[in-house]
Amino acid sequence: MTRILLAGAALAATALPAAAFAQTKPAAAQQAPQSETRAAFTQNVDASFAEVDTNKDGFVTKAEIEAAQTRQLQAMKQRADAQLSAEFQKLDTNKDNQLSLAEFSAAAGPMPSPDAATPLAKLDTNKDGKISRDEYRAPKLADFDRADANHDGTVTVAELKAATGGK
Repeated sequence: MTRILLAGAALAATALPAAAFAQTKPAAAQQAPQSETRAAFTQNVDASFAEVDTNKDGFVTKAEIEAAQTRQLQAMKQRADAQLSAEFQKLDTNKDNQLSLAEFSAAAGPMPSPDAATPLAKLDTNKDGKISRDEYRAPKLADFDRADANHDGTVTVAELKAATGGK
């Protein structure tokens, strides 16, 4: 039983407080990493634990974890519902609480116009107004050659990850 309580406490001290802690910080603070002392971090962890330990006995039970998760899920649903409602109101331009196909389609915006000037300017190296197969290949093969770190003619998964920054 003690193991279950300790495991629950560990879960509450890691999974739930992270969400609770993130929700208590202002939006700007969540975007930019900031330094934090161990004492301040411990205080935040303890506060999050206290939020889950609703009977204040110093232990977190399965029921308390589930109740905390339920509260967090309800709060997330309320925020999502509010965002959906706000987006719906933006789309419902005639305010009849229904979206017509025209209102829905208007949200997508117009299709972009064709633009041959950009690829021509980038790829037509001899400026003759057309792109040859060699002109089309050149930048792509240059990218391949940069990725092929050992120049063996094969780009391995490791080389690809290194070339793309792990993406």
